[in-house]
This record gives sequence, C-alpha cells and structure tokens, in this order.
Amino acid sequence: MTPTDELRQLWQSDINEAIDQRELMRELERRTRNFDRMNRRRDFRDIVAMLVVAVVYFWFAVRAGTTFERVADLWLVVFCGWFIFYLRRYAKLSRKPVPEQTLDVYRQALVERYDGQIRLAKSVKYWFILPMWLGQMLYDIAYWVNGGKNIKFVMVTIFVTAVNALVWWLNEGPAVRYLKRKRRELAVLVGEEGVAK
Repeated sequence: MTPTDELRQLWQSDINEAIDQRELMRELERRTRNFDRMNRRRDFRDIVAMLVVAVVYFWFAVRAGTTFERVADLWLVVFCGWFIFYLRRYAKLSRKPVPEQTLDVYRQALVERYDGQIRLAKSVKYWFILPMWLGQMLYDIAYWVNGGKNIKFVMVTIFVTAVNALVWWLNEGPAVRYLKRKRRELAVLVGEEGVAK
C-alpha cells in the first residue's frame, strides 16, 4: 500500500465517520423535537384541565354554604395555581439541547432531559397527588360535617382515593417505563452502555 493509498483510505474513513455523525445528529434532533412536542402537549392538556378545575371550584367557593366548604374549594383553586406554576417552572428549568453543541454534549443534554421527566413522573405523588387528594378530602369532609350522609362520604372517599392511586400508578408505572425505554433506545442509538440505566 502506497502512502497515497493510505492517505486516501484515511480521508475516506473521515468522510464516512463525518456522514455517520451528521446522520446521528439529525436523528438526535428529530428525537428531541418529538420529545419536546410530547411534553408540550402533555403540559398544555394538564394546564387546560387545571384551569377548568380552578374555575369550577372557584364557582363552588362563591356559592359555598359554609366557611369550611369555601376553604375546601379555595384550597383546590390554589392547588390548581400551584400545579400550573410548578409544571411551567419545571419546563423552563429543563435545559434544551442546542444543536450547535458537540454530539456528546448534545446527547448528554438529551439524556438529562429524559432523566428530568423521569424524576418529574416519580415525584408526582408529592407535588400533584398529595395536595389534590388533601383538597378533595377536605371538600368531602366539609360535606360530611354539614350533615352529609355517611354512605356518600365513604363512597366519595373510596372513589377519590382510588382515582388518585390510579394517577400515581400511571405516572410511576407506565409513564416511567416508557421514558426509560426511550432513554435506552437513545443509548443504543449512540452506542453507549453508560447511558442505558
């Protein structure tokens, strides 16, 4: 093999590697866009739902018969505001990868975003379920204290607890498994075992 052949082979391998790097970067950018779109849709849906809940419970608070009912209703209105604030703040703190970064830095930023969404789903019991459940239980207790029927109180307590448990399970079960699977797919894409947790 002549020095010219060695130089040509080295040059061609560099071109092939550069093409592979560009393709990988495009695929990472596509996955980032899909990930961002999924999170924006979820955030939009959740925020609209919380605004509806806030309006409904504010209307209940205005029409409440007792102070205890009004406090329970206003708790849920304030909780809806907290939920929206927390979700928006968390979305802004999530560092978006910049395509101009090196491939390794971009990949690591994307992995950190997956990790952040996994942490968000795992912590939902503290910042969403617990305050919502407390507000709903406060509302149920206000009904019971004001002469509500025991059977209805028990049924509502069971229903509210079951729905909140379902939301907890959905976030810590299927949602976390989905995010971890996507994270592993990202690790396979970039060929790095250290990413696959």
